[in-house]
Amino acid sequence: MTLLFSGPYIAFSLALGVLVALLLVELAALLLGSSLFLSDAGPELEPGGMGLFDVEPGETPDLTSLLAAADSPADLPADLPQPGLAGFLGLGATPFMLWFAAALTGFGVAGIALQGAWTAVAGSPMSAVFAVPVALGLGLGFARGFARGFARLLPKDETTATRAQFMGGLRGVVTQGIARRGSPAEVRLHDRHGNLHFLRCEPLQDHDSIPEGTEVLTLRLRAAPDQWVLRIIATA
Repeated sequence: MTLLFSGPYIAFSLALGVLVALLLVELAALLLGSSLFLSDAGPELEPGGMGLFDVEPGETPDLTSLLAAADSPADLPADLPQPGLAGFLGLGATPFMLWFAAALTGFGVAGIALQGAWTAVAGSPMSAVFAVPVALGLGLGFARGFARGFARLLPKDETTATRAQFMGGLRGVVTQGIARRGSPAEVRLHDRHGNLHFLRCEPLQDHDSIPEGTEVLTLRLRAAPDQWVLRIIATA
């Protein structure tokens, strides 16, 4: 046990310790009816031009036309995969906390296994300066593979991830809490590839109160000239 907290091993032991702490938090969250790993927070969106499902503050959208458009895939904007390094690492294919837990697992297990193998060959552990980068690469590779494998378990075969700024015009259901202004509720959404997302969203109108079980439609509300936030509106 002392060996695991020595210099060559400490980074990997700490990673596994953080993983255990996250699992305990997740267990507590599940007992309360929520989830840390399967919640996809972060409703703030990247800048973009006005689209069919974008609204300005104070605007009252035409729900009938929006629902008709949401049910017509040809009228919807094309979804884009996560670009660059984020897409290569599997970020966006699965909830971030789940990806992070996989990365911690890969890094910690790979590092301890690497040090054990090196000790068996050389008689002493490898310097952490060399072991940490190798284990980090292996951990990120494991997280990438896990994320892509997890995405294949989602309802459809298409695994392209939908970035948040393309989530306007999606139908969903409030799964936990009552959505009020300043008090977001959890909403379950399927993107246009069939991937499942859990976001915490507030209603579009200040006076709206949307209870659990209500079917909703997502809209983008302009929060600033270069900033959008995701909001929901009840469909019935």
